[in-house]
Amino acid sequence: MLIYLHGGGLIFGQREDLPGEYIELLNSKGYSILALDYLLAPESNLEQIINLLSKTLEWYQNAGYQLAGQIDPSYNLFGRSAGAYLALQLATRRPSKWLKTIISFYGYYKLNDANFIYPNPYHNKFAKVSKELIETFIQNKPISQGNENERYLIYLYCRQVGNWIEFLTDDPNSFSLTKEQINLLPPLLLVHADKDPDVPIQQSKQLNKFANQSHLIEVASADHDFDRTNLTKGREVYLQVIEWLDSLSN
Repeated sequence: MLIYLHGGGLIFGQREDLPGEYIELLNSKGYSILALDYLLAPESNLEQIINLLSKTLEWYQNAGYQLAGQIDPSYNLFGRSAGAYLALQLATRRPSKWLKTIISFYGYYKLNDANFIYPNPYHNKFAKVSKELIETFIQNKPISQGNENERYLIYLYCRQVGNWIEFLTDDPNSFSLTKEQINLLPPLLLVHADKDPDVPIQQSKQLNKFANQSHLIEVASADHDFDRTNLTKGREVYLQVIEWLDSLSN
C-alpha cells in the first residue's frame, strides 16, 4: 500500500492531484494507493496538520487497512513536495514497524533553509500578489481543500515576499529534521529535478547523504513538479520507483 500525500506548499493542493497515468501504472504493478487530504495552512498551523495526519495513520494501522482491502497494516509513505515533507515528519514523530519506505518526490526535510525565508527569484517572475488580496482568500475555519487558484495565490505571495514559513509555524527549527533523525528513517527513495527553482535539489542530496539507506534519482529538468509537466519523463521515473520497491520486497 502506498499512502499518498499531495503537494502544494502546505497551503494548496488536494489528494486527486496525482496524474491518472501514474496511478494506473502503480496499480498494474500491484501497488494500491490511498490518497489523503490534510489540513491546510494558514488556517491550521503545522502542529495541527501533522497531529491530525498522525491520527489518520493510527486509524489506518488499527482498522483502516482492512477497509482498504489489505491483509496487514504495512504501508509506504509517498509524498510530492510538501507531501514528502509531511511524510518525513510523520515517520519521525510517529515511528511504526508497519512503515516500510518513504518515497519523496522533490521534497524537503527542513524549514530553516535560506531558500525558504527570503523572497524567491523564480516566484517573483510572476505578477506580484498583494497582501490585501490574499487576506480575502484566507478562511476563518480549518479547511483541507479550497479554490485552487486562490490557494495558489496565497502560496505565491508567501514565496514572493519571503514569509512562507511564518504562515506555517513560529518555530521552524522544531519542524526540521536533524542528521540523527534522518539516520533513523526507513529506506528512502528521493526524486528531484536538478534545476528545481522552488525546492533546491540540495535538500534531497543532504537527505541522501545523512540517511542510513537511500537512493537519489536526479532528473534533468528545470520544473519543480516535472512529473506533472512531462508525463513521458515522469513515466520513466515511476518505473524506477516500482523497480526500487520491488527490490526491497524480494
